[in-house]
Amino acid sequence: MARRGARAPSSEVTTRERILDVALDLFVRKGYAETSLREIAAELGFSKAALYYHYESKQDILLALHLRVHELTADLLPLLQMGAEANDDTWLRLVDGLIGVALRNRRVLELHLRNREAIDELHSDAAVLAKHGSIHNNEVQDDVLGMIGDPSVPVERRIRRVASLGTVAAVLLGSGAMADVSDADLEATLRDVVHEVLGARDRAPRRT
Repeated sequence: MARRGARAPSSEVTTRERILDVALDLFVRKGYAETSLREIAAELGFSKAALYYHYESKQDILLALHLRVHELTADLLPLLQMGAEANDDTWLRLVDGLIGVALRNRRVLELHLRNREAIDELHSDAAVLAKHGSIHNNEVQDDVLGMIGDPSVPVERRIRRVASLGTVAAVLLGSGAMADVSDADLEATLRDVVHEVLGARDRAPRRT
């Protein structure tokens, strides 16, 4: 196994990415619990022993895929961390950013939406935390709830914020049924619908 902390050769990085891509497809199509390491190895033309060289367990593969989401949302963290200080423009910019991330990386996000139980187990597993440290299970969720739960925001606007997130999630899960729609049209139309849900269809978010 490659020494932890050492720079892996580019061929090894490529192999690890191939493993993650194949596992991602299987976890989304079949579910994490129903997918075995043997199946992942077979899809790649590997033996299980060869797979173990790169990842010690199926859970380690799931963790690596989970961390991809943290990387994808890194640019949105300043907006998420505003909490109760977030105004309508901040929320609009946040949801606009989430739409772009979601539609360009829909398979990784589908993994999370379809395998919530497995993801939650990752964050409560003492062995995972001992090896990798805190992976900040609920930080994003808590930040979003902080923005929604601000009692100074009228109930209608809070409901619109929740509904905007639900709209993005629903379209993400149902995007397979809209294979005839181009990615650009899907993103533009979803953005328009979400702006309408937020009551801001005719108000572009302020740029900072």
